[in-house]
Amino acid sequence: MNTAPSLRVEALVSGRLAASSRFRVLQHVGPLQRFGIEVHAEPPRISKYASLPPAARRHPRFVRSAKVGLTAAKLAVRLPHVARSWRADLSWLEREVLPGSVTLETLLHRPLLFDVDDAIWLPSSAHERAARTVAARSACVMAGNDFLADWFSSVAPDVERVWTAVDTDRFTPGPAPEEFVVGWTGSGHTLRFIERLRAPLAHFLAVARDARLLVMADVAPDLSGLPGDRVDFVKWTAENEAAALRRLSVGIMPLRDSDWGRGKCAFKMLQYLACGVPAVVSPVGLGAEILAMGDVGLAARNDDEWVETLLALRAEPDRARRLGLAGRALVERRFSVPVIAGQIASCMRRHA
Repeated sequence: MNTAPSLRVEALVSGRLAASSRFRVLQHVGPLQRFGIEVHAEPPRISKYASLPPAARRHPRFVRSAKVGLTAAKLAVRLPHVARSWRADLSWLEREVLPGSVTLETLLHRPLLFDVDDAIWLPSSAHERAARTVAARSACVMAGNDFLADWFSSVAPDVERVWTAVDTDRFTPGPAPEEFVVGWTGSGHTLRFIERLRAPLAHFLAVARDARLLVMADVAPDLSGLPGDRVDFVKWTAENEAAALRRLSVGIMPLRDSDWGRGKCAFKMLQYLACGVPAVVSPVGLGAEILAMGDVGLAARNDDEWVETLLALRAEPDRARRLGLAGRALVERRFSVPVIAGQIASCMRRHA
């Protein structure tokens, strides 16, 4: 592998804390240097997901103007990245510049790699038009799973499936927990999935009186009906996420069986497995594929199966530990940063 940069890439990312930015792009900057690829990926000062503060939304007369101003600011802080792209050999765009719109994409230097880890075309016809337009301008779409790759294959010149990688040096197994802890991690936008499991989780906790539930997110969930003294909420930070996952006995990933669910890249599941934690998941999309790759977890299709699978793993801690360690080995072999960075490097060299 080369050490001196022979390929220069300008990356545009959504924001410093956006999961897709952190795990699709930013964590690969260092590893790609070992392949002779220098990536400039400076998160913008304003996340593309930033919204107006509540105080501003209380003044309807000014909301429209404030929204226009915020959008203009989001674009303005990204203009230097667009300018730098013209001094690079390749532009790397993580999702659209702004959701559901075509804005600065037409100004980026080509060839362009369009990195997508969600079914970004689903919210509306405007989102679909934007996804198709950006994909058509791209040399290649790097899609996070086969479902996404199949959709983009009809509109992009080339598509490569690139799974989301886990940093296996940071997400590592810990000692076996003293208590049986069921855990979930996610964002405020996906809390509805854990909240929909209130009934089976309440049933499980009523039977397994020594068990606990841990939820890690940026905002607290509504888990009314569950015993509050056995539910732990951990405020998510980039610094504490790995340590919190090591506390788990099993990690859960509920999803709806829909195009949106099939577009997800099973990253929660991969984080659990990297920490040696077995996963119980809805068998949808990539989650089902990962279950088929090895004996690393269990599927739950309905409320009864959520209760049954959790009780089964609680009753067999040795089995749960074996599943988790098999998951860790699978992630190291197929989903680790060195493996995925090598695939990204090959894709970049083919299209530069």
